[in-house]
Amino acid sequence: MSLLSIKGLSVTFDTLQGPFKAIEGIDLEVRERDTLAIVGESGCGKSVLGHATMRLLDDIATVKGSVRYRDREVYAMAREELLAMRGKAISLVPQSPSTSFNPVIKIGKQITELIEKAGIARGKDAERRAIEYLGRVGFKDPQTIFDTYPHRMSGGMCERALIAMSTSTEPDLIIADEPTKGLDALSRKNILDMLHKMTAGSTLIMITHDFNAAATCDKIAVMYSGEIVETGPTRVVLEHPAHCYTRGLIEAQPSRGMKPIPGRHTIGSHKSDGCRFRPRCGSATDECGRHPPLREIEDYRLVRCHHA
Repeated sequence: MSLLSIKGLSVTFDTLQGPFKAIEGIDLEVRERDTLAIVGESGCGKSVLGHATMRLLDDIATVKGSVRYRDREVYAMAREELLAMRGKAISLVPQSPSTSFNPVIKIGKQITELIEKAGIARGKDAERRAIEYLGRVGFKDPQTIFDTYPHRMSGGMCERALIAMSTSTEPDLIIADEPTKGLDALSRKNILDMLHKMTAGSTLIMITHDFNAAATCDKIAVMYSGEIVETGPTRVVLEHPAHCYTRGLIEAQPSRGMKPIPGRHTIGSHKSDGCRFRPRCGSATDECGRHPPLREIEDYRLVRCHHA
């Protein structure tokens, strides 16, 4: 049985230009102890998918479809059940570590509050647990970090503190949104190593634009214009990409010569009746004017392309 099952998930925002469907028809199955990377260009809907999974968009968007956690429908949960799930069962490591913490509250107090709200421990026991997890993510003097304000720490230090906070309740599922964003190469490697160490035994969904980060996960889902265009085992997808967009992203990596994909992703592509990547694809044909389904091909992969 899947730990997380997403069916037909769509998220629409009201804008001055009218409704904008940020993601549409997302289907994903995530099993226990899976490590899944969700990759794609900025604006493709990766973070929207992560936030919708935790039902964090109710006040600002219209969400349709199904998100089931351990066979319970997240969008049918009462507020009390939903709040109990967040942090304890499913935890989010948000983007922008330097701004994700409350700047006027010390790191330790913020972690302690999450531990207490999750019902793991209270008072001094919760504080000791917070200090323990700060030590687990590599801080040599976790008590000092516990008593430090976020603005006094670097981006890498804040990222480690966020990982400590998100794993301190030992959730079943951790969603890490761009955990290596804005970090130098050494810091990225250290954060990835730490993230996988701290989530060992749990299920991890890593949202990223960094293929080096994605390569550390067992499975991968590639998104473009609000849709999943390819999924499968990470090694197979990276070595033998089936979708032209996936190939383009890989070739655009510095290690492959930084050959950019022609054109750019636009809001208009979200509204296309055909293949949304068609305007940028060198292999497009008249058939691509018809919207391609996500279909199964060899090597346990799904791909949204008429020619794969």
